[in-house]
Parts: sequence; C-alpha cells; structure tokens
Amino acid sequence: MAQFTGRLQGPSLEPSTVLIDISDGRFRVSAGRMQIGSWPIDKISTERTSIYRFDIDIDGDLFEFSPEDPSAFSDAVGAVVDLTESKGRFGLKARIERAANG
Repeated sequence: MAQFTGRLQGPSLEPSTVLIDISDGRFRVSAGRMQIGSWPIDKISTERTSIYRFDIDIDGDLFEFSPEDPSAFSDAVGAVVDLTESKGRFGLKARIERAANG
C-alpha cells in the first residue's frame, strides 16, 4: 500500500489537499474524511510535467497533482516523462543524448 499527500486541482476543482492511496489495484482519492473516488489503476494515466507536478487523467478528466514526495509517487503510478520535446523535460533528453554519444 502506498499513500501520498499533496495538492490536487482540476477544471472544476479548487486546489485541495488530498490523500491518494494506491493499493489492491485501485487508485483512491480522499480529502480529510471524505472519499472523493476510487478507480481501477489501469484507468489512470499519469504524466510527469515537472519535477514536482503530474497530470493525472482519470477516465478522461484531467487533474494536476503536486505530491509531497514526487519521486515515490512517480514510481508508484509508473508516470511517464515525454522526452519528445526539442528541449526535453528536466534536461533529461540532452543528458541522455550526451551519454549515448559520449
């Protein structure tokens, strides 16, 4: 079981502090004592958009999440990093190219 606290916001959701629980093949979101929702983990798509932020697509609804522990959250959800931009995110593309040509 993995739990992550952070700020979640979306088009119709004000920024809120939430707890995301990832266990038993489920992705659960709660705020305080209120359960916001629970989805199968395979219905969740997560992309790391910066060092501290993630875009989370839950059945077509897009949210931005800023966890307190970005590295552990990234590992838990299997977040992808899009390296196709010419500049690359976090400078990773340039470092990978330097290492490959090195």
